[in-house]
Amino acid sequence: MFCLALMMGTVAHAEELDADIQPFTKAEMQQGMQAMKQGLHDRIEAWGANLKPEDFERSWTGRQLNKQKRQEVCGIFQDVIDHTFKLAVDNKARLPEVDQNIIEDRNLFIQSFGYKDNIVDTKMGFNCRLR
Repeated sequence: MFCLALMMGTVAHAEELDADIQPFTKAEMQQGMQAMKQGLHDRIEAWGANLKPEDFERSWTGRQLNKQKRQEVCGIFQDVIDHTFKLAVDNKARLPEVDQNIIEDRNLFIQSFGYKDNIVDTKMGFNCRLR
């Protein structure tokens, strides 16, 4: 798993660091990855707590979320990726060289989180494409 997830609000931005920039520690990476996962989970849970019967529609496979609600879910995933990418760019100097190279290509960055072809399987009967 890509270590850029460690930056989910757990470390200072590179411009705020002392002149002696230190690489991320393993503990910071683990903490950041956990924070990213928990933040995504919390946002999806909070979103789901407000669902109403009219947020669903019938399809040939049964009930599914309507288009607006599917877009909201995809927006949550996109926001997390966007935020993490921004933090990665801001903290580039603290990243290992291999991870610095990954943020040069946004598609590689997204795929480094395990999203093959930038597709998120939401486990809710639809996929989201991240950009």
